[in-house]
Amino acid sequence: MGNARFITVNDIASFANVKEIDAVTKSTSISEAQFKNGLQRILGEQGTFKDWGGEQNDLFTTWVKLSGKRRRAAFALKGPGVKGKMTLRHFGKQADQIQRLFKSPADVFFVQYHGEIDQMVIAEMETHARDLAYKTERPIWFAAINGQDSRRLIAAYPWAFR
Repeated sequence: MGNARFITVNDIASFANVKEIDAVTKSTSISEAQFKNGLQRILGEQGTFKDWGGEQNDLFTTWVKLSGKRRRAAFALKGPGVKGKMTLRHFGKQADQIQRLFKSPADVFFVQYHGEIDQMVIAEMETHARDLAYKTERPIWFAAINGQDSRRLIAAYPWAFR
């Protein structure tokens, strides 16, 4: 039987430089597209990913390094158009974007937002991660990259977010 595990940006080898960055208090507002492009540069992902309403994810890649291996990863990104604490209601008209995210053929699942992420979002991710790990009998990792960790990534890799 597989297992589900919550991780942080500090656990991702591809984001190793972030470990050198403590809390960044200066607010950095970049668009969802800029953040996605920055992630692609850090990971070395050269694919093209178009946004549309029914997508399973905003970015899918096989270039995330975790636990000594390259892993399949799916990202759901929320840009500065979303205001306040990010809750489940921010995930699509039907509030089903997390459910769709976990239908991606990935091992690692990310939700990223430039501000605070409500604990219910993480609880929803955990439910889907546990279900997927059980069904597939393989390990599943999931992470929430909140505003503070987003700013740490930008500070750790300024060349990627220009």
